[in-house]
Amino acid sequence: MTTPRRGPPGRGAGAPQHGQGSTMAETRSTGAKIFDWLKSKMDTAFLILRNTLPILVVRFGGRTYALVTRFDDVQEVLQRPNVFNVTYAPKIAVIMQGDNIFLGMRDEPDFTRDKTTMRMAAPRAEAVARVKPETARITAEVMQPALQRGRVDLAMELTQEVTTRLFGAYFGTPGASVKEISDQARSLFGYMFADLFDDPDRKTAAEPVAEAMRCYLEAAIAARKKDRGRHDDILERCLQLQDGGAPGMSDRQIRNNLIGLIVGALPQPPMVIPQLFDVLLDRKKELAEAQAAARADDDAAVSRYVFEASRFFPLTPGLFRNCEESYRVAAGTLRARTIPKGAFVMAATRSAMFDGRRVANPRRFVPGRPDYQYMHFGYGMHECFGLYMNRVMIPEICKAVLKLPDLRRARGADGTLRMDEDFGIFPMNLTVEFG
Repeated sequence: MTTPRRGPPGRGAGAPQHGQGSTMAETRSTGAKIFDWLKSKMDTAFLILRNTLPILVVRFGGRTYALVTRFDDVQEVLQRPNVFNVTYAPKIAVIMQGDNIFLGMRDEPDFTRDKTTMRMAAPRAEAVARVKPETARITAEVMQPALQRGRVDLAMELTQEVTTRLFGAYFGTPGASVKEISDQARSLFGYMFADLFDDPDRKTAAEPVAEAMRCYLEAAIAARKKDRGRHDDILERCLQLQDGGAPGMSDRQIRNNLIGLIVGALPQPPMVIPQLFDVLLDRKKELAEAQAAARADDDAAVSRYVFEASRFFPLTPGLFRNCEESYRVAAGTLRARTIPKGAFVMAATRSAMFDGRRVANPRRFVPGRPDYQYMHFGYGMHECFGLYMNRVMIPEICKAVLKLPDLRRARGADGTLRMDEDFGIFPMNLTVEFG
């Protein structure tokens, strides 16, 4: 098992009630310190819990918390969306002026309607037909200056640039600049997914960023309505659905779903790719094998190495849910526990991917594991909407890096993965040298 690494926290309880501010602030502070300590010991803690207390339920600061660590139990939690409800709706409401999108919904008609119409606008087949070749083209362009220098930062310089340009064109929302829209997306992603204890200062910081993104998208929709039929992107397709009277396709609903795509999609590859290379660069044998696959243009083999590396340093240590009704997890087994209504639950996907009961030889690097053993992009009803794009986009960017000769970490601090100082979940630099 690798050295424990950082992963994004989730969000906590709602805003404090009147008169409880001081108590809640103290709880947030203490809880944050405990959580930071647990992050530093994450893999060891998960190993112990899987074998002793696989469904841990504790009471702290006036609220119940549950941590679920075994493969089967994590999947059970994530397969019960109306029992273990996603936690994002309150923050989506802040970003979208009180509205919600399918990311923040239970299993209900509006969820099915909105996810279906957005999948019509972004069909699965385009991941291979359109996203993959465009990723290769943009990656080659971005890599050109680096090839002459013999070094490249895998985070902001390469992956952030490629991801933002690709999705900007595909969504029809390029933003004022790559830096501006990617910074906005990263800020709102952190607020939605990494504000574990609902820090009011984070809400205050997110509000003007959300307003700026709303204004940009409202203007983009209005401008596109005057320039129809000359683009083939998700914005144009949403307007075509609107023309045909499709439900859930008002200008405001299109705006909201585009915000969801931008905030959800832009930060992910720039998080995943530096982290998986942080694993590969320390494994000479596996790195050499992955490079051989890349040079042979064996895309399937590259994917196997990429996503196995990501298992050791995944996008997130777990997914967070609010328990809407008392529920007994793993009923009928000796480990069964009842999670009470109102509990804040972490389904530890990182732990599940190392559960030897379902993942053979979990501490070994084994390319080619079955897809169902990976939970990189979630599981169940709320599995990542961009799953199919990520499955081709991430290996395509990695392939360009893996083809570089004599690939190695840069000397000094540049060759060490550096995370952002705000949320602590976004890679800001990992520079490699080559040639």
